Amino acid sequence: MFGDATYERQLLLLTFAALLHAINALIMLRPKDLYYPLEESTCCKWNCLRVQHKYKEEYAMLVENKTLDALLIVPNRSNSRIREPSGSRVAAAMEKSSRISLESVLADKNGFELFASHLVKELSLENVLFLVEYMQLKYFLSVHQLDKHVRDLGYNVPIYPSLIQKTFHSQLLCTDMSADIAWNVCLDMFHYLSSHYILPNAVALLNLSYESSSAIAQQMLLLTSNRAHAHAHNTLPSLLAVFDYAARDIVRLLRGDSFYRFQLSRECVRYCEEL
Repeated sequence: MFGDATYERQLLLLTFAALLHAINALIMLRPKDLYYPLEESTCCKWNCLRVQHKYKEEYAMLVENKTLDALLIVPNRSNSRIREPSGSRVAAAMEKSSRISLESVLADKNGFELFASHLVKELSLENVLFLVEYMQLKYFLSVHQLDKHVRDLGYNVPIYPSLIQKTFHSQLLCTDMSADIAWNVCLDMFHYLSSHYILPNAVALLNLSYESSSAIAQQMLLLTSNRAHAHAHNTLPSLLAVFDYAARDIVRLLRGDSFYRFQLSRECVRYCEEL
Protein backbone atom coordinates (compact mmCIF):
# COMPACT_ATOMS: atom_id res chain seq x y z
CA MET A 1 0.00 0.00 0.00
CA PHE A 2 2.77 2.42 0.99
CA GLY A 3 4.73 1.55 -2.14
CA ASP A 4 1.74 2.24 -4.39
CA ALA A 5 1.21 5.67 -2.81
CA THR A 6 4.88 6.55 -3.28
CA TYR A 7 4.73 5.49 -6.92
CA GLU A 8 1.63 7.59 -7.56
CA ARG A 9 3.24 10.57 -5.88
CA GLN A 10 6.37 10.23 -8.01
CA LEU A 11 4.24 9.90 -11.15
CA LEU A 12 2.33 13.04 -10.19
CA LEU A 13 5.56 14.97 -9.64
CA LEU A 14 6.95 13.81 -12.98
CA THR A 15 3.74 14.82 -14.74
CA PHE A 16 3.82 18.23 -13.09
CA ALA A 17 7.45 18.75 -14.09
CA ALA A 18 6.67 17.72 -17.67
CA LEU A 19 3.84 20.25 -17.83
CA LEU A 20 6.14 23.01 -16.61
CA HIS A 21 8.70 22.12 -19.27
CA ALA A 22 5.97 22.10 -21.93
CA ILE A 23 4.75 25.56 -20.88
CA ASN A 24 8.31 26.85 -20.91
CA ALA A 25 8.83 25.40 -24.40
CA LEU A 26 5.70 27.15 -25.66
CA ILE A 27 6.94 30.45 -24.28
CA MET A 28 10.36 30.01 -25.86
CA LEU A 29 8.78 29.21 -29.22
CA ARG A 30 7.24 32.67 -29.43
CA PRO A 31 8.48 34.63 -32.48
CA LYS A 32 11.82 35.81 -31.13
CA ASP A 33 12.67 37.24 -34.55
CA LEU A 34 10.85 40.36 -33.38
CA TYR A 35 13.66 41.13 -30.97
CA TYR A 36 16.61 40.41 -33.25
CA PRO A 37 18.18 43.12 -35.43
CA LEU A 38 16.40 43.25 -38.77
CA GLU A 39 18.25 43.15 -42.05
CA GLU A 40 17.31 45.94 -44.42
CA SER A 41 16.01 43.39 -46.92
CA THR A 42 13.35 42.20 -44.48
CA CYS A 43 11.92 45.64 -43.72
CA CYS A 44 8.60 46.51 -45.28
CA LYS A 45 8.96 49.23 -47.84
CA TRP A 46 6.69 51.71 -46.10
CA ASN A 47 8.86 51.73 -42.96
CA CYS A 48 6.22 50.42 -40.57
CA LEU A 49 8.95 48.50 -38.79
CA ARG A 50 10.45 51.70 -37.44
CA VAL A 51 8.03 51.11 -34.59
CA GLN A 52 9.50 47.67 -34.07
CA HIS A 53 13.12 48.91 -34.05
CA LYS A 54 12.25 51.35 -31.28
CA TYR A 55 11.05 48.65 -28.93
CA LYS A 56 13.92 46.26 -29.71
CA GLU A 57 16.30 48.92 -28.39
CA GLU A 58 14.18 49.26 -25.27
CA TYR A 59 14.10 45.48 -24.86
CA ALA A 60 17.90 45.38 -24.99
CA MET A 61 18.08 47.96 -22.21
CA LEU A 62 15.71 45.92 -20.04
CA VAL A 63 17.77 42.76 -20.62
CA GLU A 64 21.01 44.49 -19.67
CA ASN A 65 19.48 46.17 -16.62
CA LYS A 66 16.97 43.74 -15.19
CA THR A 67 16.23 45.97 -12.20
CA LEU A 68 15.51 48.99 -14.40
CA ASP A 69 11.99 50.34 -14.17
CA ALA A 70 10.38 50.45 -17.62
CA LEU A 71 8.90 53.81 -16.67
CA LEU A 72 12.40 55.29 -16.51
CA ILE A 73 13.33 54.44 -20.10
CA VAL A 74 10.17 55.67 -21.77
CA PRO A 75 11.16 58.76 -23.78
CA ASN A 76 9.74 62.22 -23.20
CA ARG A 77 9.05 61.69 -19.52
CA SER A 78 10.77 64.19 -17.29
CA ASN A 79 12.57 62.84 -14.25
CA SER A 80 10.83 65.40 -12.09
CA ARG A 81 7.57 63.51 -12.51
CA ILE A 82 9.03 60.26 -11.19
CA ARG A 83 8.70 60.44 -7.44
CA GLU A 84 7.78 58.31 -4.50
CA PRO A 85 4.02 58.59 -4.08
CA SER A 86 2.19 58.70 -0.79
CA GLY A 87 0.04 55.82 0.41
CA SER A 88 -3.21 57.55 -0.48
CA ARG A 89 -1.94 58.40 -3.95
CA VAL A 90 -0.92 54.79 -4.50
CA ALA A 91 -4.35 53.55 -3.43
CA ALA A 92 -6.07 56.01 -5.75
CA ALA A 93 -3.73 55.10 -8.61
CA MET A 94 -4.34 51.38 -8.09
CA GLU A 95 -8.09 51.97 -8.19
CA LYS A 96 -7.71 54.00 -11.38
CA SER A 97 -5.45 51.31 -12.87
CA SER A 98 -8.13 48.67 -12.33
CA ARG A 99 -10.65 50.79 -14.27
CA ILE A 100 -8.48 52.10 -17.10
CA SER A 101 -9.34 50.78 -20.56
CA LEU A 102 -7.07 49.32 -23.20
CA GLU A 103 -8.32 51.88 -25.72
CA SER A 104 -7.45 54.85 -23.51
CA VAL A 105 -3.93 53.50 -22.96
CA LEU A 106 -3.32 52.93 -26.68
CA ALA A 107 -4.64 56.40 -27.52
CA ASP A 108 -2.15 58.09 -25.17
CA LYS A 109 1.52 58.30 -26.13
CA ASN A 110 2.93 57.60 -22.67
CA GLY A 111 0.39 54.86 -22.03
CA PHE A 112 1.17 53.20 -25.34
CA GLU A 113 4.90 53.32 -24.65
CA LEU A 114 4.50 51.67 -21.26
CA PHE A 115 2.13 48.99 -22.52
CA ALA A 116 4.45 48.22 -25.45
CA SER A 117 7.33 47.88 -22.98
CA HIS A 118 5.20 45.45 -20.98
CA LEU A 119 4.49 43.40 -24.12
CA VAL A 120 8.20 43.30 -24.92
CA LYS A 121 8.87 41.70 -21.55
CA GLU A 122 6.11 39.15 -22.23
CA LEU A 123 7.45 38.45 -25.75
CA SER A 124 4.10 39.39 -27.25
CA LEU A 125 4.84 42.72 -28.92
CA GLU A 126 3.56 41.32 -32.22
CA ASN A 127 -0.03 41.86 -31.03
CA VAL A 128 0.22 45.63 -30.78
CA LEU A 129 2.50 45.87 -33.83
CA PHE A 130 -0.20 44.24 -35.93
CA LEU A 131 -2.77 46.72 -34.66
CA VAL A 132 -0.47 49.68 -35.37
CA GLU A 133 0.37 48.54 -38.88
CA TYR A 134 -3.23 47.71 -39.72
CA MET A 135 -4.31 51.18 -38.56
CA GLN A 136 -1.50 52.60 -40.71
CA LEU A 137 -2.99 50.80 -43.69
CA LYS A 138 -6.36 52.40 -42.98
CA TYR A 139 -4.70 55.79 -42.65
CA PHE A 140 -3.10 55.22 -46.06
CA LEU A 141 -6.55 54.44 -47.49
CA SER A 142 -7.96 57.70 -46.18
CA VAL A 143 -5.00 59.80 -47.37
CA HIS A 144 -5.38 58.50 -50.93
CA GLN A 145 -9.20 58.49 -50.84
CA LEU A 146 -9.46 54.76 -51.37
CA ASP A 147 -11.98 54.73 -48.55
CA LYS A 148 -14.57 56.11 -50.97
CA HIS A 149 -14.98 52.55 -52.25
CA VAL A 150 -16.36 51.35 -48.91
CA ARG A 151 -19.16 52.54 -46.68
CA ASP A 152 -16.64 53.15 -43.88
CA LEU A 153 -13.22 51.91 -42.82
CA GLY A 154 -14.73 49.57 -40.26
CA TYR A 155 -13.14 48.68 -36.95
CA ASN A 156 -10.85 51.32 -35.50
CA VAL A 157 -8.25 50.88 -32.77
CA PRO A 158 -7.44 54.29 -31.26
CA ILE A 159 -3.64 54.30 -31.59
CA TYR A 160 -2.26 57.75 -30.79
CA PRO A 161 -2.14 59.65 -34.13
CA SER A 162 1.50 60.72 -34.27
CA LEU A 163 2.66 57.09 -34.16
CA ILE A 164 0.44 56.21 -37.11
CA GLN A 165 1.57 59.17 -39.19
CA LYS A 166 5.24 59.72 -38.38
CA THR A 167 6.39 56.13 -38.94
CA PHE A 168 5.17 56.10 -42.53
CA HIS A 169 7.59 56.48 -45.41
CA SER A 170 7.14 60.08 -46.58
CA GLN A 171 6.75 59.10 -50.24
CA LEU A 172 3.69 57.04 -49.44
CA LEU A 173 1.87 60.08 -48.10
CA CYS A 174 2.37 62.17 -51.24
CA THR A 175 -1.08 63.24 -52.36
CA ASP A 176 -0.06 63.26 -56.04
CA MET A 177 0.32 59.46 -56.09
CA SER A 178 -1.81 57.96 -58.85
CA ALA A 179 -4.85 55.89 -57.94
CA ASP A 180 -3.40 52.75 -59.55
CA ILE A 181 -0.14 52.99 -57.63
CA ALA A 182 -1.99 53.69 -54.37
CA TRP A 183 -4.20 50.64 -54.91
CA ASN A 184 -1.20 48.40 -55.61
CA VAL A 185 0.57 49.69 -52.50
CA CYS A 186 -2.59 48.94 -50.54
CA LEU A 187 -2.62 45.35 -51.82
CA ASP A 188 1.07 45.01 -50.93
CA MET A 189 0.23 46.13 -47.40
CA PHE A 190 -2.45 43.47 -47.07
CA HIS A 191 -0.01 40.86 -48.37
CA TYR A 192 2.60 42.01 -45.87
CA LEU A 193 0.20 41.85 -42.92
CA SER A 194 -1.03 38.39 -43.85
CA SER A 195 2.42 36.90 -44.50
CA HIS A 196 4.06 38.54 -41.49
CA TYR A 197 1.37 37.94 -38.87
CA ILE A 198 -1.34 35.52 -39.98
CA LEU A 199 -0.49 32.86 -42.57
CA PRO A 200 1.39 29.67 -41.61
CA ASN A 201 5.16 30.17 -41.17
CA ALA A 202 4.65 33.87 -40.42
CA VAL A 203 7.56 35.52 -38.62
CA ALA A 204 5.27 36.90 -35.92
CA LEU A 205 2.33 34.51 -35.99
CA LEU A 206 -0.64 35.86 -34.06
CA ASN A 207 -2.87 33.77 -31.82
CA LEU A 208 -6.04 34.25 -33.87
CA SER A 209 -9.22 32.24 -33.92
CA TYR A 210 -9.46 29.59 -36.62
CA GLU A 211 -12.31 31.50 -38.25
CA SER A 212 -10.27 34.70 -38.57
CA SER A 213 -7.08 33.11 -39.86
CA SER A 214 -8.87 30.83 -42.35
CA ALA A 215 -11.01 33.71 -43.67
CA ILE A 216 -7.90 35.82 -44.28
CA ALA A 217 -6.08 32.90 -45.89
CA GLN A 218 -9.00 32.37 -48.26
CA GLN A 219 -9.21 36.05 -49.18
CA MET A 220 -5.47 36.29 -49.81
CA LEU A 221 -5.56 33.16 -51.97
CA LEU A 222 -8.32 34.69 -54.08
CA LEU A 223 -6.41 37.95 -54.31
CA THR A 224 -3.17 36.24 -55.36
CA SER A 225 -4.88 34.25 -58.09
CA ASN A 226 -6.84 37.21 -59.42
CA ARG A 227 -4.81 40.31 -58.55
CA ALA A 228 -4.81 41.68 -62.09
CA HIS A 229 -8.60 41.92 -61.98
CA ALA A 230 -8.91 43.05 -58.37
CA HIS A 231 -10.41 46.52 -58.04
CA ALA A 232 -10.97 48.58 -54.94
CA HIS A 233 -14.76 48.65 -55.18
CA ASN A 234 -15.13 44.85 -55.26
CA THR A 235 -12.07 43.74 -53.26
CA LEU A 236 -11.45 46.26 -50.51
CA PRO A 237 -14.69 45.67 -48.52
CA SER A 238 -14.04 41.93 -48.15
CA LEU A 239 -10.38 42.48 -47.22
CA LEU A 240 -11.27 45.01 -44.55
CA ALA A 241 -13.97 42.72 -43.18
CA VAL A 242 -11.67 39.74 -42.58
CA PHE A 243 -8.80 41.82 -41.21
CA ASP A 244 -11.23 43.62 -38.90
CA TYR A 245 -12.17 40.23 -37.43
CA ALA A 246 -8.48 39.59 -36.78
CA ALA A 247 -8.02 43.00 -35.14
CA ARG A 248 -11.01 42.34 -32.87
CA ASP A 249 -9.51 38.95 -31.94
CA ILE A 250 -6.26 40.61 -30.92
CA VAL A 251 -7.98 43.31 -28.88
CA ARG A 252 -10.02 40.67 -27.03
CA LEU A 253 -6.85 38.66 -26.42
CA LEU A 254 -5.00 41.69 -25.07
CA ARG A 255 -7.87 42.69 -22.79
CA GLY A 256 -8.13 39.26 -21.22
CA ASP A 257 -4.43 38.50 -20.97
CA SER A 258 -1.54 40.96 -21.31
CA PHE A 259 -3.50 44.11 -20.52
CA TYR A 260 -4.91 42.59 -17.34
CA ARG A 261 -1.37 41.91 -16.12
CA PHE A 262 -0.31 45.38 -17.22
CA GLN A 263 -3.05 46.89 -15.04
CA LEU A 264 -1.51 45.12 -12.04
CA SER A 265 2.01 46.27 -12.83
CA ARG A 266 3.93 48.98 -11.02
CA GLU A 267 4.37 50.88 -14.30
CA CYS A 268 0.63 51.11 -14.89
CA VAL A 269 -0.06 52.22 -11.32
CA ARG A 270 2.52 54.98 -11.59
CA TYR A 271 1.18 55.95 -15.00
CA CYS A 272 -2.34 56.23 -13.56
CA GLU A 273 -1.03 58.33 -10.70
CA GLU A 274 0.10 60.95 -13.22
CA LEU A 275 -3.16 61.07 -15.18
